Amino acid sequence: MRILLTLALLCSLLLSGCEFFTPDTSRALSQTRQIEEMHKQTQQLERQADALERLVDRAGSAGSAGGGVITIPISP
Repeated sequence: MRILLTLALLCSLLLSGCEFFTPDTSRALSQTRQIEEMHKQTQQLERQADALERLVDRAGSAGSAGGGVITIPISP
């Protein structure tokens, strides 16, 4: 019975000490998630920039027949 109790105490000590032995693990995981989120946001911004370029190209080709003036409404 003492051996079982000793093993249980040792196991719980090791599990609770994981953060003590490897303190940078949770920070590294958090940074990895942040980097992944930044990559997703970068891809979304690139898609938005491509879409805006296509809109400007369409407006430019339509505007060249009408004088070449492009107006973009900006809401406050």
